Amino acid sequence: MDNQENLEKKFLKITSIRTSSRAYQMKLKEDDIILCLDGEFMNLSYEVFSKKLNDIDNKSILTILRGGIHFNTYVYGSLGVICEQINDNQIPDIDKIDLKTIMDVNALYQQYEIYKNMGNVCILLNTVPTILASLAPPLWMIQNRLWMLFGISMVYYSILLIISPWLLCIGWVLKSWYVGNNQIEILQYFYRFNNYKLWLSFCEINDQKAQELARQIDNKIDFDFSYLEPAVIEI
Repeated sequence: MDNQENLEKKFLKITSIRTSSRAYQMKLKEDDIILCLDGEFMNLSYEVFSKKLNDIDNKSILTILRGGIHFNTYVYGSLGVICEQINDNQIPDIDKIDLKTIMDVNALYQQYEIYKNMGNVCILLNTVPTILASLAPPLWMIQNRLWMLFGISMVYYSILLIISPWLLCIGWVLKSWYVGNNQIEILQYFYRFNNYKLWLSFCEINDQKAQELARQIDNKIDFDFSYLEPAVIEI
């Protein structure tokens, strides 16, 4: 019984992240603590945890503790990290963390990425594809303020219309197919092109909750189309 109680007080802290690994792409950091898997405390050794990740058939939700703030992210397969096992007494206020607040098992979580520029202005990207991109690419471009791509596309459509209305129909279908299937990659490219860098990847219930969580992690950031009050800047 004592051994079980001791095991229940063990967690994994990331000590090293391999470049270009899944954890690196997810923007996990050294000293992040692996808290839960699918809403249950992670009381496993590093070896057992690694095997468990490799055996996941579908995406699971991993809960990370960073600077006293916990957030969830989808995970499947190896993370590409090295961890050390730590005791709960090395984690401040661990006893105040309620499993019910970590993950709502009845909620539908969506994966988000946050891109941040040098001025701490962020763009929130919902990585769930939208049907608008497949039906009406120009409207999708306006919605996401891809003005350069919108202008190029309108020139493309205009040229096809001048040549033949039938050619325009074919071009519209091909463009819709391409944009619909690559919409997330297109957005990621344009954010990087405009000097935004991926800052954090996590899952949340909706856009507002995602922005609120990001503000907890960094209280200096602001968002385009923000649900939040402007960040308080110290002078």
